[in-house]
Amino acid sequence: MTNETIHKSQRISNSDIARLMCLLLGIGLILAGFILEPPAVIWQGLISYVTCPDILITDYFVVGSIGAALVNAGLVTFMSIGLVHATKTSYTASTVSAIFLMAGFALFGKNPVNILPFFLGVWIYCKVKKQRMSRYINAAFFSTALAPIVSDAMNNSAESIVLRLIVAVFSGACIGYIIIPLSERSFAVHQGYSHFNIGFAGGLLALVIASVAQAMGHPVDMVMIWNKGVPPLVLLFMLLLIFSLMFGGLWISKFDIKACLNIMRHSGRSPTDFIITDGIGVTMFNMGLMGAITLGYVLLIGGDLNGPVMGAILTVIGFASAGEHPRNGIPIMTGVYLASLVMRPSNTDPGMLLAALFGMSLAPISGQFGITYGIIAGFIHAAVVLVVGAPCGGYNLYNNGFSAGLVGLVMLSFIQGTSRHWRHTDR
Repeated sequence: MTNETIHKSQRISNSDIARLMCLLLGIGLILAGFILEPPAVIWQGLISYVTCPDILITDYFVVGSIGAALVNAGLVTFMSIGLVHATKTSYTASTVSAIFLMAGFALFGKNPVNILPFFLGVWIYCKVKKQRMSRYINAAFFSTALAPIVSDAMNNSAESIVLRLIVAVFSGACIGYIIIPLSERSFAVHQGYSHFNIGFAGGLLALVIASVAQAMGHPVDMVMIWNKGVPPLVLLFMLLLIFSLMFGGLWISKFDIKACLNIMRHSGRSPTDFIITDGIGVTMFNMGLMGAITLGYVLLIGGDLNGPVMGAILTVIGFASAGEHPRNGIPIMTGVYLASLVMRPSNTDPGMLLAALFGMSLAPISGQFGITYGIIAGFIHAAVVLVVGAPCGGYNLYNNGFSAGLVGLVMLSFIQGTSRHWRHTDR
């Protein structure tokens, strides 16, 4: 057997394990939901998600129920897996991170109805450009950042339901179509130093759409629906998920702790794929470890564990396969925490808490340029993210991604102007 054959066999094996991991995530979410609440309550919750505007921040724990939110996340996870299967896409780190992100945001803004028009838009783009859908499948997933626009069009109008549905589908499909070329151009702004590239592109698009909507007399205001406290069964679910990832990763990697820690040699600059470079076992351990760090941070500062926070932790876990690890992520979180000590919002304020978690999108900055720059990036991000959401009208669920893109641009300019050894080509 040649080295090429062995490598191909190993890659297939990694993809199979990654697919199983995503399937188990979806199964676990749905089982946890039905353990928490009876089917009637869950069904009512699912209906409420479809009929609410979903403007940022809409905690599905409050709008429906905790059990319904978990089932909704599981359904969105399986829809994402189904699209991956239908397009015959392999399970790389970008696929895994996208599926975990979809599951996370299905706890505060995404549901099986408001994500479909975006998939349609990307499919149309592929047909027009004569490209395989698998090439843009991650764009299909990430474009659902603007799902509140579809929900708002469906529910926030006095027009007939048929007209509202037509407007909603058309709006989502147009966004799905446009987001691909827009994201390709926006990537050049931060050069891979923010993991939420479509969050940045989506923020720009949401800013334009919200401005037009408000100019035409349609007010769009952010909301704050936020569940307080730490539900014991939600905490138990997260602990089981984290433990399973860490132990499963160690077992697959034959308990090679050195290899698991060696993953931190990477800067994390996009595109990074830990599954390819380090193997699925090491990647899973890193995913669990990042989950433990972020959950530990929330509990340590006395934060809430609700839909948005759980969604943020799931997103971090997903992107721990695609560039985030303790060495480049903790400095960003530290910067946000330090900002909370001198800025008006406390570290448990919803905006500041989410900034500490989602802000790790900027992890490549500390991974490439050092801890100090990472802390500075986190500090600035905490300030920017608190104000950029309002102009977008709450339409962009990846508000932190929009902020991270702006901060990445500023930080790269700052580093280039102050560092004697400017370099950004290696990973």
